[in-house]
This record gives sequence, structure tokens and C-alpha cells, in this order.
Amino acid sequence: MQAAIECDGVGFTFAGRPILRDVTVRIPVGEMVGLLGPNGAGKTTLLRILAGVLAPDTGRIRVLGEPPGWRTLRHTALLPERGHLPGWLTIGEWITYARRLYPDWSEERERRLVDDLALRLDRPIARLSRGEGVRVGLLTCLAREAPVVLLDEPFTGIDLLSRETIASAIVRECGEASRTVIVATHDVREFEPLFDRVLFLKDGSVAADETAEAIRARGLSVASRYREVFSP
Repeated sequence: MQAAIECDGVGFTFAGRPILRDVTVRIPVGEMVGLLGPNGAGKTTLLRILAGVLAPDTGRIRVLGEPPGWRTLRHTALLPERGHLPGWLTIGEWITYARRLYPDWSEERERRLVDDLALRLDRPIARLSRGEGVRVGLLTCLAREAPVVLLDEPFTGIDLLSRETIASAIVRECGEASRTVIVATHDVREFEPLFDRVLFLKDGSVAADETAEAIRARGLSVASRYREVFSP
């Protein structure tokens, strides 16, 4: 199958400390991938490198055949763990700005997501709760037609009902066969039924790269495999 993402020997060091070490993976087009690991494993760094926000110190990366950078921005939508939306705008004003900012913006998706995520367009962004802010960031990602979607801890600090709303929106908007989705998350059980593949990162290295089908064929859940990989 055609590869959406290829990493070959990727390494990254910050302040003299290795964050990623020799990361080598190949993700086919259309897969939903769980990027799992404890805090400090390198998940956020890897997503930022794939999005072109950071450059690796070593190794080779291709996103839909191109090295990450300004050329691949049209392919890639990133939901950062801590997004910073302009607090002086309302949600509706931000959406109007985003329509002009992103050439691949879909107004049809936008309308659907505003309803699905129960967003009030007159709400000032500065007054949003953590859950509301994540939902606006998620709309900003998913209203685009970008074929690669990178989600960094979309459930952090989110209540149960908001999690269900967000998970449903991700499934609905990313279920197309051509979209490749990587979700970095600690909430394994919430996403487990959706994963085609799981990458386990440990101390900046790939500890395991397995299909969800292969894990289940061994009589394990993804959550129980997580415990196997990361137990002391």
C-alpha cells in the first residue's frame, strides 16, 4: 500500500537530552494509528516533526512523499495538546478567519462540526472552558480536507460527555479511506476500537509497532498490550 508517512532513523535532541532515537515506521494511507506511551516518551515531538513544526536532527521523513515543511502544510492538520486560539475573537469570528486561512477548508464539514460539537458561535474564545477550546481546535482541523490528521492528546482535561462528542466527530470526519490519522493519547480504551495500528513509544524509541488485529488475535486488548510493553 502507498505510504502516507515514512520515518527512517529519526532522532531529535533537546538541551542535550535525546527525545527521539532511531524512530523507523511506515504508515499506509488510510490507517488510524494510536501513538501510545507514557509522558516524556516523545509522542508530541514526533507529531510536531511530522507536521513540519520541528526538524529532526537525524534521519529521513516523508509525508505523502515529501519532506515535512511548508509544502506539506496543505496535506497536514495538527491539533496540538495546548492550542492557542485568538482570545479576542468569538468562535464564529475565528471560523470566518479560518475559512480564508486554509485553502482546503470545507464549509460543509464546518456546518456539520458546529452542530456535532455543539458550538455556540457567539461565545468569546477567551471565556471557553478547556473542553470547548479543544472542540474549536478540533473543528479547525477536521473542517479541512487535509489527508493527514495529527491529534495530540485530544482528551486531556475533558469530561466524559465531551469525550464522547469529540470521539464521535473524529470517527465521522476521519472515517474516509483516504484519510490517515495519528492520535497520541493516554486514553487507550476510548480509542481502542478505532485503531488499525498501534505504535508504542518508550524513551523515544519504537518499543512495538503492531496492527490492532494482530494484538486481538493473541487474545489481548490494546490496553492490556500497553501494560505488557510498559510494565517495569
